[in-house]
Amino acid sequence: MDKELQNALAWYAAAPKRLVNSGMQSLEAAGEWIWVVLQGDFAEDQSTAQIAVGTVISMIPVVDQICDVRDICANCKKIKEDDSNVWAWIGLIITLIGLFPVLGSLFKGIFKILFKMVQKRIYKLAAKAGEKIDFYQIISPQIEIGIAEVKKHIANPKVQKVLKSMNITNVYKEIALNLRTVKGQLNTKNLLKPFDDRIKDLQQLLEYVNRWGGAEMVAKTNALMRDVKEVRSKAAKMGDFITPVQNMLERTARRFDIEADNAFRATVDRNNFTRMNKPGEPAEIASIKSNKPDWVDKTRRIPYEAEEAVNVVSKKGFPDLNPTVKEGEHHPLKKAYATFATKKIKAVTIPEGEVLYRVVDPTSADNSICWMRKAEFDKLKSKSDWRRKFAVWANWNSNGEYVTYTVPKGGLNVWEGPAASQELKNLNGYVLEGGGKQIVLDPKDLNAAYVSQRMPTNWGYDSGLNTGQGANLVGIPTLTNNWR
Repeated sequence: MDKELQNALAWYAAAPKRLVNSGMQSLEAAGEWIWVVLQGDFAEDQSTAQIAVGTVISMIPVVDQICDVRDICANCKKIKEDDSNVWAWIGLIITLIGLFPVLGSLFKGIFKILFKMVQKRIYKLAAKAGEKIDFYQIISPQIEIGIAEVKKHIANPKVQKVLKSMNITNVYKEIALNLRTVKGQLNTKNLLKPFDDRIKDLQQLLEYVNRWGGAEMVAKTNALMRDVKEVRSKAAKMGDFITPVQNMLERTARRFDIEADNAFRATVDRNNFTRMNKPGEPAEIASIKSNKPDWVDKTRRIPYEAEEAVNVVSKKGFPDLNPTVKEGEHHPLKKAYATFATKKIKAVTIPEGEVLYRVVDPTSADNSICWMRKAEFDKLKSKSDWRRKFAVWANWNSNGEYVTYTVPKGGLNVWEGPAASQELKNLNGYVLEGGGKQIVLDPKDLNAAYVSQRMPTNWGYDSGLNTGQGANLVGIPTLTNNWR
């Protein structure tokens, strides 16, 4: 038996006892071994470590080729069970895009790791054509697992050496680029080429089985080849499912945009902005007293009294506006009720497709609690409008940027109502009006794939205080996402 093929098969399944006992010379047992390997489905797939080493570092020849054939056999088996199952066709498309030549060995291996858990999930799903499904939303948990595994893989010293040799400084940015390249090339013609190539590989492997196995084995291989060719004859049907896969690729690319931005932030002094541009509370108080900005009112009247804990109600499925936390622990929603005007809070489900807005500065997290609808954002014509209507002190947020979040299928449960007026403890008689309709949500309910790139508000990065100084942006990462 060919040593190279023997090594590759061993990657997936141990050699049969009678093959071992024959000193690896029993050809009939060897044929059975190939057959067993080709029968594996995604639930029995090789480990992430095996994929990583086998496809990227290429320690064992032929492993990659057998893996591709094996996956296609599993896809075709699923389609043969029910060729009206949308998920079965999507699974085949995902397998085939991993074979696009544009990827190269490094990113092909990364794609295999990324989509390994996705394939396992898809293999268990069923949906008919015409059903409205949010593909990405359904497989999002598996994408997150895949991203975590990709990070582990990238940290491998051998992979780091490869990245260095390729002069890749931000691999997440390159992954996003490759995902979008594949998305742009995704069409039926480009899917059929790797499909046909792997069918030829399958034919070669099955010839070994036929040559070495008995009549019963020949009947099995003929049935498998017949099933695969039957799916190939219907392969034009893949064109019906390209759009949801393209959407999945774009959403996944956005996740890697976030990872790329976070990796970039880790290489710069993230404290620069806070140190040079965001005033502390004492400095803000001193500035307001000496030269009050137009967004601050000098008054004893509080237009929108803050909500009190006694009035807070809970609702199943909605964020807890006053969660119980252990001493010393932090929770973003602790006392979040107090950001609302009293007796004005409403539980609301934001529908799929609606876009929410969040004003941030370079140090702010994208995934925090305070958002607004587009209608509210469009009313804001200046930094002064924002600070006044949403009652945001300069030492809380310097702004300059914003992000949006497109609500995925299933909607988003939030609390909505007028922002409470704000006073600083040591600045009695100076008030931020409030009244802008704000949204408070639980950051855990957000999915990073649905957040936009950061965009400029065009209000400037300065605090808005009358200090006569602009913002110092030296060494500061602007318009880069910050997902925590």
